[in-house]
Amino acid sequence: MKQTVMNTITSAALALMISVPAYGAGSGSGNSADANPPAAKASDKVDLKKLEDKYWSAKDDEYSVIQNRTFAKAGKFYLSGVYGPLINDPFAKSRAFGGMLGYYITEDFGVELSYLNYNSTRNDTVVEYERTAATVTSTGIAPDYNLVKSAMAASVTYTPFYAKMAFMNKAILYFDMGFTLGAGITNYEVQKISKDGSGNKSNAAEMKSAPHFEIGVMQQLFINQYLAFRLDIKNSFYSQKSQRYEIGNNAAESSRPETTKSANDTTITFGITLFTK
Repeated sequence: MKQTVMNTITSAALALMISVPAYGAGSGSGNSADANPPAAKASDKVDLKKLEDKYWSAKDDEYSVIQNRTFAKAGKFYLSGVYGPLINDPFAKSRAFGGMLGYYITEDFGVELSYLNYNSTRNDTVVEYERTAATVTSTGIAPDYNLVKSAMAASVTYTPFYAKMAFMNKAILYFDMGFTLGAGITNYEVQKISKDGSGNKSNAAEMKSAPHFEIGVMQQLFINQYLAFRLDIKNSFYSQKSQRYEIGNNAAESSRPETTKSANDTTITFGITLFTK
């Protein structure tokens, strides 16, 4: 009996000695894990300041959008035929017809040569002046005016707008819109008459030329890769020589008064453009 008790006590002591180190090792391992958690990787951190700056930035330098253009113009030559009225000449009724030859360096920028011929004639106001010439000249009033005959220019074109629109839910139409800036020469005819000693009148009109600069707005509506309708509004600015329309009988031409005035010609033309491949 005594031996059995001793064996029981010995077994219990051995079990306690084995369990205590194991518990201590487990507790130490747990404390070490809590005290020293694994460090977060730098790549896992989110920089909120950077995201905020990127969201509110005026321009994103890291990303860009490539526009899908159905009708590309870069590297193409084109030829336009146009026709339309000169709308702001107070003394003339005039229609212009001509053409443009150009080349697109990029989708937005190009160069262009243009020529317009004007069939300018007197309008109803001038005709009425001449019909009552006797009364007009007796009171010292006469129409001093010029007629625009032609204009040629070299321009830079810039077309930043490219878009499409639906037509009656039947088709998609593609168009662009841009601006022209150029310089050239305007040819105009100074209108005047001369009278001999008997008062007989003869036409003494004289051609003159003047440099001009021009600005314009244009729009193209594409039909296919090689064909487009074109609309232009051009404004040219220059100085004209204006002379007295009528002088006295048998008066010398050198006695005719001459002045210089500013001129602005606004022409609206519509036509067709052909593109190369």
